[in-house]
Amino acid sequence: MKQLLLIDGNSLLFRAYYATVYGRMMRTSNGIATNAVFAFINMVNKALDQIDPDYVLVAWDAGKQTFRHKEYADYKGTRKELDEDLIVQFPIAREFLDACGLYRYECDALEADDIIGCSAKRYPDMQVHILSSDRDLLQLVDATTDVYLMKKGISDMMIVDEAKMEELYGLKPMQIIDLKGLMGDASDNIPGIKGVGEKTALKLLHAYESVEGVYAHLDEIKGKIKEKLEDGKESAFLSKHLATIVTDQKLPFSLEELRYEGYREEVQDFYQKYEMRSFAHKSGKKLRKVEAVSCQVVQKIDTELLQGRTSFFLDVDNESLWLKQCFGMAIGNEEKMEYIAMEDLLRDEAALAYLKGPLPKCTYDCKQAYHMFARYGIAIEQLSFDYHIAAFLLDGTLIDYERFANHYGIRKALNMEEIYGKEGKPKLADESLRVEYVSQQLAGMIPLYEDLVRQLKETNMWKLFEEVEMPLVKVLYEMERNGVATDLQVLSEIEARTAKKIEEISASIYACVGHEFNLNSPKQLAIVLFDELGLKASKKRSTAIDVLEKLTHAHPVVPLLMEHRKYQKLYSTYAVALAKHVQADGKIHTIFHQTLTQTGRLSSSDPNLQNISVRDEESREVRKAFVASEGCVLLAADYSQIELRMLAHMAEEQEMIDAYNHGVDIHTKTAMQIFDVAQEEVTPQMRRSAKTVNFGIVYGQSEFGLAQQLNITRAEAKTFMDRYFASYPGIHAFMDRTIAFCEENGYVETLLHRRRIIQEIREKNYMVREFGKRAAMNAPIQGSAADLIKIAMIDVFHEMKKRRLQSKMILQVHDELIFDVVKEELEEMLELVKERMEHAMQLSVPLVASIDYGSSWYEAK
Repeated sequence: MKQLLLIDGNSLLFRAYYATVYGRMMRTSNGIATNAVFAFINMVNKALDQIDPDYVLVAWDAGKQTFRHKEYADYKGTRKELDEDLIVQFPIAREFLDACGLYRYECDALEADDIIGCSAKRYPDMQVHILSSDRDLLQLVDATTDVYLMKKGISDMMIVDEAKMEELYGLKPMQIIDLKGLMGDASDNIPGIKGVGEKTALKLLHAYESVEGVYAHLDEIKGKIKEKLEDGKESAFLSKHLATIVTDQKLPFSLEELRYEGYREEVQDFYQKYEMRSFAHKSGKKLRKVEAVSCQVVQKIDTELLQGRTSFFLDVDNESLWLKQCFGMAIGNEEKMEYIAMEDLLRDEAALAYLKGPLPKCTYDCKQAYHMFARYGIAIEQLSFDYHIAAFLLDGTLIDYERFANHYGIRKALNMEEIYGKEGKPKLADESLRVEYVSQQLAGMIPLYEDLVRQLKETNMWKLFEEVEMPLVKVLYEMERNGVATDLQVLSEIEARTAKKIEEISASIYACVGHEFNLNSPKQLAIVLFDELGLKASKKRSTAIDVLEKLTHAHPVVPLLMEHRKYQKLYSTYAVALAKHVQADGKIHTIFHQTLTQTGRLSSSDPNLQNISVRDEESREVRKAFVASEGCVLLAADYSQIELRMLAHMAEEQEMIDAYNHGVDIHTKTAMQIFDVAQEEVTPQMRRSAKTVNFGIVYGQSEFGLAQQLNITRAEAKTFMDRYFASYPGIHAFMDRTIAFCEENGYVETLLHRRRIIQEIREKNYMVREFGKRAAMNAPIQGSAADLIKIAMIDVFHEMKKRRLQSKMILQVHDELIFDVVKEELEEMLELVKERMEHAMQLSVPLVASIDYGSSWYEAK
């Protein structure tokens, strides 16, 4: 069935404006407000991606008086005057629609609702979807029409069909006009019956079905409700009439004029004109439609498909890593595609030999494939090309499958819940739907291979992809499978201890302010701090930790609140949350991500084991819960000052290079420079300040930021930075070169040519541009350090395999690697890890890995 999308332009633009106007107002460099248009485009894009329509119409109010105004002079009479910033965005929104080729229509005699109503009923043989935040349009719902109702903000949609109408109101769609007739509609100033609200109106309609039915049975109704109905009869029928959408007018456009085949290229000019750079690189291509019949369901895979490089896409019951079930997979190349169920695959000897053999294989998310096949005892080999990783290296915004599929125009129209069911329900959906979905994804991916390879080579990232990112996939897979042994008793003790501490601090806070309140409610806390205690509030009345830090000396309650936050996080994020992730084997199996951070750093989730704070002793104690397996010790190895060493090498700063090559403490050396003192005069505090300056430079810290961090004046911070750059002129020159390169090319690179696109560097807005500069200075350094640790992981992993050691790599936390080491292999592992980490890259400064071990992660550090 063809798909028709009808968009309520006015409703969406109003919602877009008021959902974003109270934050930071988005404007062009010329001062034109664009917040509503930007959000409007996001909503339209989301609907297009989700529905993948064949035809689209955007309906608008013409702003003229219609028959409703003539029949009721006060219709919409209570609406306030529009903000000037909203008024100017109506023509911009229309300009966007014209630029991308979406058909729009408005008519003096009809409202947008009426245009949508006429269009919905005009094409009964189509599946019609209405996008709006106006509940009046629910009256149009029928067997082939649903409403994508914007509920909250600009991203929360609820799909309302006939079943959902019954669930929400217990009404049939056309009873919406009866509901409006009885209760009215304040937004349109439809009066309804005075004193009758939604609850009463629904009760009456459940009993008597319509306004007419209510008045036909008026004698059965008693008390004040009857009086209200009697007094409001004329108003009820008028209100029902005003709320009724016109559906029988002939509209002066053809179906062909509504055809949607993707955005026109002219939309790129629109994005540039209104400085919407986050949209500027979207292809605007309509999702490719791949017919399911192109994929044959087989019981044995054609051996011709097993002769060379092939691609496959898994048919699994959900998109998480820890999959519960695999139904099968689609496998194919440019000429042919087949689908095989998992039970048949397990009996296909030729296919199993291929999966375990040396020929190259390609898929989206190779790590997921390793896990999935391992569940069925299949040790798949030579997963040599991951479509996701390749695409992510080229565009760091493609962090998940939805973004990947949308970017490359891969059809994903089928609803995942429709195919695989909802969480907790049997995953036994129609096989033909699953086969269609999986084959569509595979057919959309296969043609990308040559183009992705070409682009990686053109951008000098092929070596990074082939020699670092792809080998790392297997390393991460094994680390996830290994897991980290976890002592639940330690977590339980921390939970009890912190719960008691939270209770004590809470009592002190209540005593300090004179009453109890919800400490976890920012709104209630803001009232206490800024209204009751009279502390100086920011414009947004924020109670974030950085705000509290500035108010530390303003009132005794503030340090208590900060302490409460610390223990609350220790309790909820660590003690309680970590325990929930301990699996039946007594281990936590975190998930590592290669495609989330644009600097190239790995990230961890479910749970995040990279954010366990070491800022104070109580937070560090969480590491006591991570213990060695029986007969093992935990070995922790981390690089010493890796980002500063990387900076010295990349900037070719000779003073810093000489210091590292001669074993001089770099923080002491910097303290001597910025405080202008001899080495023996450097105090511990001076060294700490110098350390802050050293690492602040790496992150492109400003004078203002340094002053805040060291609690000194901006003049003092400027002096420190001036002396720093005078002492290390190569660093200043490197930063200038990096910024100039980024301004010209729009990106920066690591030593291995990993790119980070930094569009902010060209922004007109000063603050945004300065952020871009800081990112440009930091990304090459942090990214190169990330590349280094990845190379070290691969080298150590392969050497352990080569020596057939039983010890396991189990965690990576930024510059640190954690191993579960068999005690008999400890000496060999100490030597192996140190040697491989310190020779992972050849730099102009020595790499130093600090190594220790113990029965827990806490002891190993």
